[in-house]
Amino acid sequence: MDYRQIRNKFVNGLYEYFNIPVVPIDDIGNKPDYPYISYKFITLKIPQGSHNLLRDIIPSTNENFEYDIEYTREEQLKMIISISTHSLDDIEAYQLALDIESWFKLHGYHYLKENGIVVVGTSNIQDKTIQIVDNYEKRQGFDVTIRVVDIQKMRIETIEQINMIRR
Repeated sequence: MDYRQIRNKFVNGLYEYFNIPVVPIDDIGNKPDYPYISYKFITLKIPQGSHNLLRDIIPSTNENFEYDIEYTREEQLKMIISISTHSLDDIEAYQLALDIESWFKLHGYHYLKENGIVVVGTSNIQDKTIQIVDNYEKRQGFDVTIRVVDIQKMRIETIEQINMIRR
């Protein structure tokens, strides 16, 4: 599983569709101009049942051998991502949250699926407004559950010929 690739596909898809900044919730850098979207992977790995273990014979990388054995372990994992919209205007924050939630159900669903990420579902949108000094930052948020396949590979060299010496 390549977390960076999953995150990049997810973030790039949102940015390309909405054309507004998408930043990590915990980013301590400068905040972008309003409105913007923030995200946080709150659960990285929820195993879903059993896994598959496959064995295949493949060409060897060792010139002394013709074949090696490659084991492949595949497991479906769920991940949960928290999404928040940020604005100084409550209507803008609400509408953006609704639009993003809809994106995950149609446009984003197909975009992510083409990239090996399946949207399982979204939670209810909730108010996450906070007070910042003398002003309020209007926030709306929800969680998205996605599913990915974790693939691990291991190559084992085979012993194809041995020389025995009898005594």
